Amino acid sequence: MPRLARLQFVSLKSSLVNLPVSLFGPLLERNIAIRPQHIAVLLTPTAPPSELDGRKPYVYVGWTGMVSASSLAHFNSTSDSSLETVEIDPQYAEGLGFKEGDVVEVGLLYDLPIAKSVATEPLTPDDWEILELHAEHVESTLLSQVRVAASDQEVDVWVLGRTRIRLRVLSFEPSSARAVMLSNDTELSVAPKTRRQWNSEKHIVNGENPVAKSDPAMTSPTSRKPSYTTLLRVLPASVFSYHLAIPSDLGSVVFVSPRMLSVARLEGLLPPDSHTTFIADVKRLDPPTDPAGATNPPPSDAAAVAKVLNPSEATKREDDKEEPSKIDHVRVIGVDGVLDGQMILAGGVDGVEDWDVVRLNVSVDSESTKAAPDIPSPTSPKPRRAPPTHELAGVEDVLTKCHDFCGRMFALYEAGAVAGPSGLLVTGRVGAGKTSVVQATAKALQWDPQVHAFILYVDISRYTEKPIQTLRTLFQFWLDKAMWHRPSILIFDNLEKLLKTELEHADSFRTRQLTEVFLSMFSSASAHDLAPDLSNIILIATAESQSALHPHLSASHLFKQVVHLKPPDKNARKQILAQVVQRRLEAARNLEVDAQQPLNFVALATETEGYSATDLQDLVARAVHQAMVRSSGDNDKVCLTAADFKAAQVDFVPLSLRDVPLQKSTMEWADIGGLAETRRMLRETLEWPTKYAAIFAQSPLRLRSGLLLYGYPGCGKTLLASTAVKECGLNFISIKGPELLNKYIGASEKSVRDIFERASAAKPCVLFFDEFDSIAPKRGHDSTGVTDRVVNQLLTLMDGAEGLDGVYVLAATSRPDLIDSALLRPGRLDKSLLCNMPTKGERKEILQAHTRNVPISHEVDFDHLANATDGFSGADLQALLYNAHLEVVHESIGQVSASGSERSKDNGVDDTPTTTVEHTSFGGPAQNNNSTAKSRAEQMAVQRRVRIMASSQRRGSRADSNDAVEDRPKREIRDEHLRRVLKKTKPSISAEEIARLTRIYATFVSDRSGELPVPPDAGGVGQRVSLM
Repeated sequence: MPRLARLQFVSLKSSLVNLPVSLFGPLLERNIAIRPQHIAVLLTPTAPPSELDGRKPYVYVGWTGMVSASSLAHFNSTSDSSLETVEIDPQYAEGLGFKEGDVVEVGLLYDLPIAKSVATEPLTPDDWEILELHAEHVESTLLSQVRVAASDQEVDVWVLGRTRIRLRVLSFEPSSARAVMLSNDTELSVAPKTRRQWNSEKHIVNGENPVAKSDPAMTSPTSRKPSYTTLLRVLPASVFSYHLAIPSDLGSVVFVSPRMLSVARLEGLLPPDSHTTFIADVKRLDPPTDPAGATNPPPSDAAAVAKVLNPSEATKREDDKEEPSKIDHVRVIGVDGVLDGQMILAGGVDGVEDWDVVRLNVSVDSESTKAAPDIPSPTSPKPRRAPPTHELAGVEDVLTKCHDFCGRMFALYEAGAVAGPSGLLVTGRVGAGKTSVVQATAKALQWDPQVHAFILYVDISRYTEKPIQTLRTLFQFWLDKAMWHRPSILIFDNLEKLLKTELEHADSFRTRQLTEVFLSMFSSASAHDLAPDLSNIILIATAESQSALHPHLSASHLFKQVVHLKPPDKNARKQILAQVVQRRLEAARNLEVDAQQPLNFVALATETEGYSATDLQDLVARAVHQAMVRSSGDNDKVCLTAADFKAAQVDFVPLSLRDVPLQKSTMEWADIGGLAETRRMLRETLEWPTKYAAIFAQSPLRLRSGLLLYGYPGCGKTLLASTAVKECGLNFISIKGPELLNKYIGASEKSVRDIFERASAAKPCVLFFDEFDSIAPKRGHDSTGVTDRVVNQLLTLMDGAEGLDGVYVLAATSRPDLIDSALLRPGRLDKSLLCNMPTKGERKEILQAHTRNVPISHEVDFDHLANATDGFSGADLQALLYNAHLEVVHESIGQVSASGSERSKDNGVDDTPTTTVEHTSFGGPAQNNNSTAKSRAEQMAVQRRVRIMASSQRRGSRADSNDAVEDRPKREIRDEHLRRVLKKTKPSISAEEIARLTRIYATFVSDRSGELPVPPDAGGVGQRVSLM
């Protein structure tokens, strides 16, 4: 039986209601399972039909499954005078025509049919646009907000609990029911509701520049006399190639193309023999409104879009409301060199600025055809104003590619061969100079007399946190502004910050949605459907790499050309350094370079390998700062020297190396004994191409980029790699083999890719893999397949599909026979170098090299020691010397302890008298009557601390005096120490292990295919086998 209840507004953010206690209680007490999804609530207003104002006499809504809190409070109170309440969302209630406090009859329906399909439509175009942006979210949360649908009734859906979408139910199946329940099997369709579109034939000029479009038949708003009207774009006088000398008493003068005057004469508006100048009216057209600077939101109707797409239509709509005060009279002169549709304003007009679009109107009346006084014609040859040159060095090839592409596209636009925007993508790592390159390209096209492009620069990184709807509005505004001032160049800097690629473990819904919104406006196909006249717009974007952008951008072919900005080579770094230093010298009056010792930019370029253009600018700034600090006490000029650059490089980390963990080594070639042939090959592979880059650049041969160091354990493979990298001045990344392995599928390959990306960012860099056989064994012997996938990834990165540039790969192993043979072929690990057991002469060199770090007597016989250490590896010899050094230390400690005991016996007992400390206070808190005196225990504690301090001082002074008197002997390693240690030290590799490894290495050298035969069990050489 229906019950009366009063509506209470509560922000539920759904199309559901909370039931009163009188209805909720019986549902709760039933033993049968009644879900809220199976119950519909019928609300019937109790007001008479005359007061419904056209509203429906009943409304079907869903139930949240909750009880009304206000009704529960009423139930707990003792008053029975008021009705129970039904809680409903206020916005949804307003859409249904309810007001807070309305009394309704509440009934529950259990037998409504389940809908097969429901057809709806948005109430407004705004609802449709919001639904388009959040379609997936609405689809996943609709059933939690809407349970019932009734014909011609509104249902509301909230997006993320903030934005409401209003839908009206049109029909449903089965159509015989008055209302239906929604379920997971219900098909819900929403009819699109777009904004009113303008007639393209009347309001859009296809394939023509709206600035250059003229309408000779356009009439004046104040007179029906014949007139000639055209739309012109105001060019800055600075981009014109001739100097325009105009007398100051002529007022405002407009320079246009002579062809425009010819058209006016053909229309009969000017006599054939009229002067080349005439008087006309000029009026500025309002450009698109910037949503960031507007106090009110930008208009969303189609008229605003049509205004932007075709400025000539704006003149027609504004003619009826034109005010005479907005019109200025100017003199018009035809000048060779001004393009059609362009004008240059001299003298200025109120409100008209550079790049504005204005309407120029000349009509046949008493003023317009008056003969103007003679004006010096600027068509005569004058000194040509030189365009500004860019201040970039080392990027001439990239600038040429960018300028040629843009110039070619503008020429195709002029010929009508292409339609829609064209894109150019400039990629490069951080600090490579992408922004400077695109700005220099745009500036050159702005000065190009055949283009005079308008430049709109946008730094996308400033808008990464903006909501999607705001970004959609901004995208539209930027496109509208570029169309208004075209031909235009629209620069999107740092585009990957907003339209980045989708990540595996992150929510990429926002990125994908923003990419679709971006492509719907700027891609050729989508933009052409919405607004056919999108020509003469070139989109230039910058990103770190093409893979950093969303894949949809590559699939759309928006960017017709991709230009990669590589790190500057040695010659480019030299040019950049010279130019930046020269710029600093010109900016600072007291800064100079010593004429006797000028800066060697070739040497500086060699020492700045891997620096980007931004790094070089920062380095010069630091060097200038060092020079100023050094000369701070002098009044003379500051002299910039090479020492300042050396000081500036201390603790300076280039952008590419920041947050990249690099290993540093302090070893030198002198610290390594033996391995002469291996050292020579390492220097030839790593040091020579860097030191003599100019010579190797002319070599047609492919340089070696991978080396395998194999040999006996402890023979210096890792030490040799780190020392070679340090001596060659390269960056060094060391990887232990097991660090890359992961049990999860794809994680190991990702670790390998990340390592190579780090090395590419730090190039020139050496990537060192220790224990290489643990991560690159022969494929097919791993039951899990982890190492097989790692090997495949290494093959791809080293020389398969991508190759290496500026990254050297060093691998070390003691079992080269276990490494997959594909990695040992030329092009990957080109050369295999053996780190053999040291010979007698090499053992002597190793011992002498290690004596640089420990004190050793000159009486030690290294030849005898080398003979006695047969079978010792390099690590064993190092351990031998270090153990001998420990023997010396232990011996010295024993001697010092014995001498200390003797001195104690000679000194006897310490009979230093006890010092009594007296406390005296002067002023301060001690004189306060309320202060408490120190206790006896506190005074004794202070006395003990003073005595300890005094005794420490006496012991220190006594020790200093003893050190000054006592002449301690120098502790060195002597023969007896080495003999003692040699008796207790054995080689770490047994003779049997050496023999087994020798056979493996001999077989490895003779057969590089990797198909090694299985030797007898007694030989101890075998293949790796995985247990299944």
